[in-house]
Amino acid sequence: MTYATQADIEARYPGELAQAGPRDGAGDLDAVAIGRALVVADSLVDMTLRTIGWAVPLADPAPDWVVEIAVDLALYTATPTALASQDDFADRGKRFDAALERLRAIARGDILPPRPADQAAVTTVYTSSKPRVFGRGAL
Repeated sequence: MTYATQADIEARYPGELAQAGPRDGAGDLDAVAIGRALVVADSLVDMTLRTIGWAVPLADPAPDWVVEIAVDLALYTATPTALASQDDFADRGKRFDAALERLRAIARGDILPPRPADQAAVTTVYTSSKPRVFGRGAL
């Protein structure tokens, strides 16, 4: 399960994949390349959520803010390099950078997203004990 799908990208940014998305040998949109970009986006989101103590991957359906970030990351990642460097597609780069900054802010604790209902809060448990009475150096 990925947090976002090709349909999510199309819904959020209609026509952008058709305009400048990865192509296969027949000239059609390359669903495999788009799938890889979605997996990259998922791993970036998961790394961030893991740093704040969340169990990943998140249960389906993912929160809207996760889908939003994943879409921005995946769309830019799926854009062919030759096109991504053109001024016409600079907005994709800006959205990608903004999504990465949002993930960094979450990791720093500047933004604390609402925890999904299936995520239990992480509790730290401290233990202590007395020194050993019996051991190699003492009877």
